[in-house]
Formats: sequence, structure tokens, C-alpha cells
Amino acid sequence: MYQRKSYKSLIIKCSLVAGCMSLCAFFVYFPLTDTDIFWHLAAGREIIIQKRLLFNDPFSYSIASPKWIDLHWLFQVIVYGIYSLGNEKALLVFKLMVVAATTGLICAVHRSLRYIVVTSFIAVVLFWQARYLLCLRPVLVTIFFMSLYFVIFENAARRADKRLLWLCIPLQILWTNSQGLYMIGLFIIGAYWLEQIVDSINKKEKKTMFMTMALLSATLSCFVNPYGIGGLQLPFSLISRINPDSSNIFSMYISENIPLFSLSGFDTVYRFIVIVTALFTCLCFILNRKEIRVAHYTLFTGFTFLAYMAERNVLLYIVCIAPILGYHCSQCTAVRQIAAFLKTKRRWAYTLSAMASLVLLFGIVQHSIVIATYPPHRTLSPFRFPEKVCDYLKQNPYRGNIFNDIRYGGYLIWNFYPLKKVFIDGRLIIRSEDFFREYLTLLDNPDQFPTIVSKFEITHTILPWAIFGLHHKLIK
Repeated sequence: MYQRKSYKSLIIKCSLVAGCMSLCAFFVYFPLTDTDIFWHLAAGREIIIQKRLLFNDPFSYSIASPKWIDLHWLFQVIVYGIYSLGNEKALLVFKLMVVAATTGLICAVHRSLRYIVVTSFIAVVLFWQARYLLCLRPVLVTIFFMSLYFVIFENAARRADKRLLWLCIPLQILWTNSQGLYMIGLFIIGAYWLEQIVDSINKKEKKTMFMTMALLSATLSCFVNPYGIGGLQLPFSLISRINPDSSNIFSMYISENIPLFSLSGFDTVYRFIVIVTALFTCLCFILNRKEIRVAHYTLFTGFTFLAYMAERNVLLYIVCIAPILGYHCSQCTAVRQIAAFLKTKRRWAYTLSAMASLVLLFGIVQHSIVIATYPPHRTLSPFRFPEKVCDYLKQNPYRGNIFNDIRYGGYLIWNFYPLKKVFIDGRLIIRSEDFFREYLTLLDNPDQFPTIVSKFEITHTILPWAIFGLHHKLIK
């Protein structure tokens, strides 16, 4: 009898996790919208062809071969290999698989049925609402490793066997060579290390050796990158670019870097997500105050602050908050009482399940309508990429340099390098604040354009008219 119940419970858990993975993958299914993937592909292609890593920018003509800390090199090589197998369709499948794996790991952090039920629902709703933040970028690597770290360190916190912690060494090396946000891994480890220190002090036990060694080893693993100290400095440079200050031009004029409380239009949904989940999490912390989880408090505070700093960090916040909120909801006495009540009152259980299903069904229908608006079999989102312009220029090549929009830079690099280079692209980390300020000033003051034309021998421009109005003055 016990074995039968055990199998039934396992089937329910697996079904919930599989359903969560499938729905989250469905919600992030849409044609490519972010143009940065193409300069990543171009970099991966260049690394493969040249058989060496990139230390200077080869793709733009407006700055003379600047130093480039290309810590994304491993991601670039991987996505170029995937693209070689099936073009943009293969890249879309890759994104869906990473999102599915990430949400599956989030649901597997704890094995209790109550945790899986709560967390799978939270994850689906949050990924549905934040689906447009999930672009084909190296951040996919970061959210996958974040979820993997939660599984490793939550399991290590529960068990006496800490050998699983040594996995963080190879994982941290891979993370460091895939994206500049690898310091998040150290922050996660540091939060669990701090929790173990507090627990050891309270219980007057010395059991921090393994976690301390894991933190030190992971920190040293970050040195295993081809850029040395420069690779260690990159995360701090990235943080400085999203400082939510009105004087920070990178924060105020790049949509994904806009602070949470400055968002407008459709993007206000991200502010709503953060505020509501933060309030629920604080309520759960209060209700579970007798079971202090220092790691959870630390991670919640850190990732909430990151979400406040910039819109792009809301995705990181969601990956962090889903398992934390799921854990504390499942541990809450009120939730336990509700679960016990629903076991005896099946009608109420069915009603609650039906309400949750309606919420998910609404999300499925809504996203299905969105997908249906795209032309069938399209892998590139309309109006985002200068596809016909590139086809025309390949048939009718122009001499001289291109002046281009920042969003078009990656796609132009992918199509024309090494025959042509671009004026600007999404790699603003290699450009100074003065350069970006001059670029924005030029768009707002078209009378200055002839100076740029003569300085850089520009003979043709490629600018967007649809979606963004930033270039309308210059176009006219």
C-alpha cells in the first residue's frame, strides 16, 4: 500500500514538473527579436575560423581596435555550432530547451509534493508574465546555472554529505567563460556560506569547512579565463552601467537598463511582478520567522536590489524568487492547514485546481494569439532586422562605410563582416560614455551628421523607421 502511494506521488510530481517545463518553454516561443545574437554568432564564427579568441574588437570602424573582454566566447562558439546545424530554428529550440531545463531544476530544488505544486504554478505564471525578457542571449546560461546552484546548495544544506559542493568548481569555470554575470554564482554560494556560519554559531558547532572551501574554490575558479584580471573586472564594469542614476546615460537611454520605477507602458508589468512577489515573500518570511533561512533572506535582498536597478535584472529576480517563495509558502503553517483541509474536502480541492487551470489557460490562449500574429514559419521578428536591405546591398554593394542604428549593428556584422564594418552595435561595454553621448546627440541634432560623414567616409545609412522613433529626425 505504501509503495503504491509512493509511485502515485512520484507520478504526480513528475507530471507537475513536466507540465511546468512545457508551459514555460511554450511561453518563450516566439521569433527572434534581439539583434545582439548575431554579433555573438559573428564572434563565434570568427573564433572558429581564426582558431583563436578575440581580444580586440574587429567588427567596428568608429573606434580604433579597442580592447574587448569577450567573456561570452564559450556561449558564442556553442550558439554558432547550433546555428550551423539548423539556422535560426535550431537557436529557437536551444532557447526553449534551456528555459525548460531551468524551470525543471527550480521545481526540483525540494522534493516535497507541496513545494512542487506551489513552485511549478509560481514559475509558470512568472515566466508567462516575463517572457519577453527571455531573449536568445548569454543570460540563458546564467539563469540555468542559477537554478543548478539552488539545487546543489539547498541539497547540501539538508544533507550531511557535502561532496556535491565540488561541482561548483567546473560549473563556475564554465559560467565565467560564458557570461560576465558569473559573479552571481559567488553571491549564491556566499549566501549559503553565511547561513551555515550563523547556524554554526547558534548551535555552537563547527561545520563550515566544506562551504568555506566551496566558496574559496569557486572564487579561484573565476581566474580560469583567457582575460585574466580584465575578466575579473568585467562584472563590476557591467554593474556600473546599470547604476540607476539620472546622470548615467547607459541607464537612462538603454531600454533594458532603465530602473524598475522608471518603467512605462507595457514594461510596467515587470514592476508589478517584483512588488507583488516581494510583498508575498516578506509575508512568508514573517509567518516562518521561527525557521530562519539566512541564505534566502540574503538572496532575496540582493536580487530585489538588482531588479530595482534595471529592467534586465527582473529575469534574474524571477529565477531567484520562484524557489524561495515556493519553499516558504510550502513551509507556512497556513498553507499546511489549507492542504490538510483540501485532502478532506475534495470539492474545494477541485475548485481550487480549476481556478489555477483557468489562469494558466488564459495565459496559453493569450500567448497563442500573440504567436498567431507573426507570419507563419518566421524565425525573425518582423521590423526588427534589415533583411531586405541586406539582400539589396549584397546584390548592389556600396563603397565606403555604413552608418547604422545600434540595434542593427549585430545583424549587419553577421551579414557583411569582414567586407564591411559597422559604426555601432550592442557591445556598449567596449565604448566610452562620451562616444555613446555623441551618438545620441547626433540623432537628436541631424545638422551635425555631415561632420561624421566626412570624418568616417560614410556613404550609406541603415536606420529603422518602425517601432522606435529615435531616428526620425535624422531620417527626415
